[in-house]
Amino acid sequence: MRKKRAAILLAVFLSLFFSLCCATAALLATPPEEGLLASAYGGGERLRYRVSWLGIPAGELEMAVRRLDGHPERFALEVVAKSAGLLAVFYPVEDRFLTVVEGKNRLPVRHEMEQREGRRRNRRLTLYDQEAFRVTHQKNDDPPENYQLDGPAHNEFSSFFLLRVLPLRKEGELVVPTFADRKRHEVKVSFLGEEEAETLFGTQRLLKARPHLKFKGLYEKVGDPLVWLTADALRIPARIEARIVIGSLTAELVEYSGPALSAVLREKRPVSPEPPPDHSD
Repeated sequence: MRKKRAAILLAVFLSLFFSLCCATAALLATPPEEGLLASAYGGGERLRYRVSWLGIPAGELEMAVRRLDGHPERFALEVVAKSAGLLAVFYPVEDRFLTVVEGKNRLPVRHEMEQREGRRRNRRLTLYDQEAFRVTHQKNDDPPENYQLDGPAHNEFSSFFLLRVLPLRKEGELVVPTFADRKRHEVKVSFLGEEEAETLFGTQRLLKARPHLKFKGLYEKVGDPLVWLTADALRIPARIEARIVIGSLTAELVEYSGPALSAVLREKRPVSPEPPPDHSD
């Protein structure tokens, strides 16, 4: 029974991140901003999140964006999801995901997934032909499955990172076509404005967005999540939150490294006033 409860909590924890990703898939109607592509999606980033439920440690998310050698518009998105605390004792988890994206819209061309959850092991490979609008998916050694789409599409991971480079400037909603659960969905993403909050980088202005989900995606949906992005040139996801039947799950950014971080923080730092002249003489 303990393992069953832990497994349920794990699925909820994973859905916190992946349901948000699914909600922003196929955001091709709104093109990314050129400046943000360079500053918020230029590679060389590492992010680590601590996930908690009612203040109890539940897991960790580690993400990295890496520019591939010899390809200025080709990136590897690496994500690792791990259980933590008592959950790691009763139901150890380490799921690894790799998505290769390319082009201005950072569209996926390849996705690999390796699941290690308790005694269960799964491998998945997905290939994207963005010109022919075709997706090929294979689980373990099963025969590949082919899907014909009516346009290019992101997957759950490329869409999460694409959210960072969209022009979120005023309150309103985006209606985005999303391919998930083997069919196309119309998903609304609401931009809820800005607010100040304490983050890993101190008090920051944050952009707040909420996707409205109508499908399950990779993991069972637990409600419409919220995401807070820093309101600067990096658009770092500082916090992700999802309410569930009892309490809520929260993913807080606890570690970050990137090539442009010091420059952005320097721009935000208030300039100290010059001391008054000394007239004591």
